[in-house]
Amino acid sequence: MKTQIVYVLVSSEKDVFLEELWISVYSLRQYHPEATVNVVADSSTAKRIERNHELRSLISNVIIGNPPEHYTPKEKSRELKTSIRELVKGDFLYIDTDTVICATLDGIDQCEHDVAGVPDSNALLKDHAFQASMVSSVSSIFGTDVSNHDYLINGGVIYAKDNAVAHELFQRWNKNWRYSCFEKGNSQDQPALWQSDHEMGTVIKCIPDIYNSQVAMSLQYFAEAAIVHFLHMGFIPDQNYSPYLSLKIYRDLKEAGSITKEIQEQIIHCKATFTPMTMPVGRDQLLFLFNPAGKALVQIYKEGGAASWLMIKLAGWLEKLHQYTRKE
Repeated sequence: MKTQIVYVLVSSEKDVFLEELWISVYSLRQYHPEATVNVVADSSTAKRIERNHELRSLISNVIIGNPPEHYTPKEKSRELKTSIRELVKGDFLYIDTDTVICATLDGIDQCEHDVAGVPDSNALLKDHAFQASMVSSVSSIFGTDVSNHDYLINGGVIYAKDNAVAHELFQRWNKNWRYSCFEKGNSQDQPALWQSDHEMGTVIKCIPDIYNSQVAMSLQYFAEAAIVHFLHMGFIPDQNYSPYLSLKIYRDLKEAGSITKEIQEQIIHCKATFTPMTMPVGRDQLLFLFNPAGKALVQIYKEGGAASWLMIKLAGWLEKLHQYTRKE
């Protein structure tokens, strides 16, 4: 593989982001021992990487960025991520740390686009379950309407050439992210990415969805995925059906301090690590489960007791009432 890989890491002993990186890079090396792997980090994180000899042996270069010291860890990470085009020379494929590489990435070498990625949730905007909130986020921060876009790119995997178009996009992304974070109170990087792409006339093109299969939101490309992106969505209270989504594999690695045989098996066979009673849900179920009412009802049902009993009884009465009124 000729295209270099780039990760961004800001981490401390309090989190498992370093372990996320470790697993992702380990999985990458199973297919690309020859690839150039760069990790962009702040100075304290760079020291942590250097002390971890097993992880450091998998990385080609640690590039130290200098985000402002008063930034929070999340803000430092976003500052570095939106600045990587200025910190790394040559064409690159940026990959989020919460990923597992499951096949060769050689096809990226043939990418002819200036900047490219995969649609968020592997869906066109018109089909996206959360289209309204995505469009609203850009509108509320920047006053821009992106509802007519065919898609909005997920920031977890981004290909970028070392040319003027890519440099301008990342410069705008960094500027727009700072405005979003410090003027509007939204530290997420994706609305700023979508705004930047809009400003430049949608220069971010698509690479095949197998390079960013966002399994928590779509199973369409999971079977053939070259990169599985285990999005960590904190608003889902119980994700114990997956050691990646629940973070268990990262906590296990943190405790072991090394890639054990068990962890290695979970990396190599990551697509088979879901528990037996894990099943897909459709759009309607997804929208219900993710809204406040759905989450509350799931929690009440799970905890049991009088409230759960009453809820089930009430649901039965409502169903009968609904059937009766439909007959009329």
